[in-house]
Amino acid sequence: MSGVARQALEKLCVIITIVLVYENALVFYQHLFPYWWSHGFYRQFFFNLIVGHWLVINTVMHYYFGITKSPGFVADLKIEKSTQDALGYTKCLKCGVMKPPRAHHCKVCQKCVVRYDHHCPWINNCVGYQNHVHFLLFCIYMAMIAAYATIVGQQEFQLVMFHDQILFRLLDPILRPYDITMAILEHETIGPITGVLTLFLFLANLVAMGLVLSLTIWQMSLITKGQTCVEEKIDKSIMINSVQQKQERPYDLGCKLNWTTFFETNRISALLIRLLIPFPFQPTHDGTKWISKYDK
Repeated sequence: MSGVARQALEKLCVIITIVLVYENALVFYQHLFPYWWSHGFYRQFFFNLIVGHWLVINTVMHYYFGITKSPGFVADLKIEKSTQDALGYTKCLKCGVMKPPRAHHCKVCQKCVVRYDHHCPWINNCVGYQNHVHFLLFCIYMAMIAAYATIVGQQEFQLVMFHDQILFRLLDPILRPYDITMAILEHETIGPITGVLTLFLFLANLVAMGLVLSLTIWQMSLITKGQTCVEEKIDKSIMINSVQQKQERPYDLGCKLNWTTFFETNRISALLIRLLIPFPFQPTHDGTKWISKYDK
């Protein structure tokens, strides 16, 4: 794929993500909040007002940080030659820069990235040391907001749109797409466009929830093992070509230490603040030196 086509595709991915979050927020503001308030469901109104805004704010802010924050390019590091030798720098064969351990070359950005994970089209950016926390939290909150909008809103939204009727259950758009589509098209009190768009929104949320949840679980499993995406690929390649068939994972310090290293805190209060309140992640070091299990 050419560079121009890839850039266009990545911008389209960003637009799709923004539209999906916007549509979910619009449904709550335009339909569900007025419905709960007008029917006297004040407990539901205030609960969903607080929880919904917390999810939206975290999703939007971590997405913004993931897009705009530099992943940490090796070329931006100012390291003396003697320090490079001491830290075991190696020369990148693709861009020629001297790179520290765990840094790898991104073929899309044509740069080496500190603790490189992968290049993500959905944020139009690399995922590296400086924005990996935001990427993970965006995935978590995106999965949560898709699940929240689908599960919480699916009955109430149908009651509003289909005039006090529920035409389909949570998984019906996937399990019975033809029957549900025909029931919506033949509905007497709504237009077919409105009905199909309603069905499409639920289907899009279900798909987004499944995809993002899968990505989140995969990312969390890598962090638990002390690996990045590219390190896992390298490890699998070594296993395939090695006689011993043994996984190395030199930066696997154990589940707890791997997670405290990732979030760069071992205090529960600081971790909760980082998880629950969206603010820019400030790395505590430049990402050039990492503790391995051989250093213990």
